[in-house]
Amino acid sequence: GSAEDAGSANKIYEAKGRPSDNPLIIHIARAEDAEKYAYTTPLYYRLAKAFCPGPLTMILKKKETVPYEVTGGLDTVAVRIPSHPAARRFIEACGVAIAAPSANLSGSPSPTEAEHVAADLDGRIDAIIYGGGCDIGLESTIIRLDGDGAVILRPGAVTEEMLGRLIHVGRDETLLKKPDADLRPQAPGMKYRHYAPKVPLYLLKGPHDDVAAYMKRKLDEDPDAGVICTEADKALLRGRNVTYLPNDAEGQARRLFSLLRGYDGRDAKSILCVIPPRTGIGLAVYNRLLKAAGYNVIQVGITIPVIGLTGQSGAGKSTAAQCFEQLGGFVCDCDEIYHGLLYKNSPLCQKLGALFPEAYRDGEIDRKILSQTVFSDKEKLALLNRTAHGAVLDRVRELLRQAQADGKKFAAVDASQLFESGYDNECTAVVGVCAPLQTRLRRITERDGIDEERALARLENQHNEDFFRVYCDEIIENDGDITSVCDKIGKITEKYVK
Repeated sequence: GSAEDAGSANKIYEAKGRPSDNPLIIHIARAEDAEKYAYTTPLYYRLAKAFCPGPLTMILKKKETVPYEVTGGLDTVAVRIPSHPAARRFIEACGVAIAAPSANLSGSPSPTEAEHVAADLDGRIDAIIYGGGCDIGLESTIIRLDGDGAVILRPGAVTEEMLGRLIHVGRDETLLKKPDADLRPQAPGMKYRHYAPKVPLYLLKGPHDDVAAYMKRKLDEDPDAGVICTEADKALLRGRNVTYLPNDAEGQARRLFSLLRGYDGRDAKSILCVIPPRTGIGLAVYNRLLKAAGYNVIQVGITIPVIGLTGQSGAGKSTAAQCFEQLGGFVCDCDEIYHGLLYKNSPLCQKLGALFPEAYRDGEIDRKILSQTVFSDKEKLALLNRTAHGAVLDRVRELLRQAQADGKKFAAVDASQLFESGYDNECTAVVGVCAPLQTRLRRITERDGIDEERALARLENQHNEDFFRVYCDEIIENDGDITSVCDKIGKITEKYVK
């Protein structure tokens, strides 16, 4: 309906059964059309030039032309330029911005085909404009412009990584956490349960093999159980109500809502679902699944809380690890594990030797030659990382299972490449350790016996501090005071270890 008409907004809320404090997005045909409805900024135009038309919604301070019924009572308004030419032609023909949420009943999976719209809203709306199925499959990314940066309120196809190449970007705390009941939502999708099928959905978190085994046991007990897994597990997991997401995150995004809707016509009493990687558009898929499941996550395999510990070189992860150990936690040091797996004629040595024969001598890996081999070759570096990460994480899981059997209440995994390995997906929470640049340079030069220039070159090849502030659940500022660091670690442990 018209973004200028309060009555039109009320009809939208009524048709969808949508709470009236859940703001609507207004859609415009061109970036400059926002001037009539919001106070724009140079950052708005910069991002519009980079990503619009497209799946990006920006929140701006509203003008009086937009009634509070459209914005859910807020002084801000969410603005988007849709990518489909038919949508923009319709907006132009109307001569006014269009307030338009997803065309579904509130709480149910968003529609990606016209038949989904008809199933939910037949008799509640006057017409459907059909422009074909959805290309992306998920709703737009929503950001709140904040000074010269932005905060992501809802992830989507315009990813953190894409935004981060242009501006400083952060995450709203509700992105992956259950919001408080009294939260006043700044954008659609923040507060209420969304995207949910009609039967309970549970997400399974843990090592892949443990998750697959858990699903297999459930199917053996009940062949009609609902299971959503990836195509990689098609040979292992079969049943009347087993469905498969593509292995890639983009494919998962396209298929997710259609697949969830499909369970409304099945006889499964509940659904078990894998958790996707939380990078790129996978973060958006995970966000939608969390809300669809009502934040019901089942930890399988390793059930003690596992805190991932990461950060830049020289930030002081080892200090934080000592604090976890002093609190009674079991600590896995992935660097130590990696070096421990490279003993003469070890399975990992032989595997790396087959991949990098120039670095293999008499059953051992020459680490200096290996480093030189992969330093300037991204494909070889990726191959090394895949091989090493797999072996290290297998050993980490063995050690964590033993720690669990020994009665440890929690564990910490110290890994500089936690996100690259994908292990963050198995962690209860991820803690990033940060420190000022000069402090890190001093620590590296003293620890490794190299000059500052080489230390700086090493840091330039690593993620910057903003990366860790975006992706980690908690940040520890390590100024060198171990008492202060341990106090912070203690509070984090209390939060995640029940």
